[in-house]
Amino acid sequence: MIVRRMTAADLDTVIALETSIFPDPWSRNSFEFELQSNRYSLPFILEDHGQILGYAIIWKIFEEFHIANIAIHPLHQGKGLGSFFLNEILKMAGGCKYALLEVRESNQRAIRLYQKFGFKTIMKRVRYYKNGETALVMQKIL
Repeated sequence: MIVRRMTAADLDTVIALETSIFPDPWSRNSFEFELQSNRYSLPFILEDHGQILGYAIIWKIFEEFHIANIAIHPLHQGKGLGSFFLNEILKMAGGCKYALLEVRESNQRAIRLYQKFGFKTIMKRVRYYKNGETALVMQKIL
């Protein structure tokens, strides 16, 4: 199991996963922007024997380590890969004071994972998602 930087060659698989996991997925243009233009972006892949099992987009902006997007392949969820991947990603937060993310209020599995890592809900963004669902803003002091 390795964590590596995302490349343009990964995009077809990442987009397919993104659209299978999230009801309002990021567009290809959004991922391309993260790879090519966003100087604060750290795009990562979780890979095992050449198979992409997960991906994440991190924004490292001064003291903030913002987990903008993180996902594990649906067929591999519930096997500890989310914990492994999140742990590896948080190791890259050197110099940051806190990690931050938004998560759907209904995504209890993800919320439990983040809580296990010390994230605490600091606020809600009401009707944050396209379908009107509320996001929890969770923060971990580093």
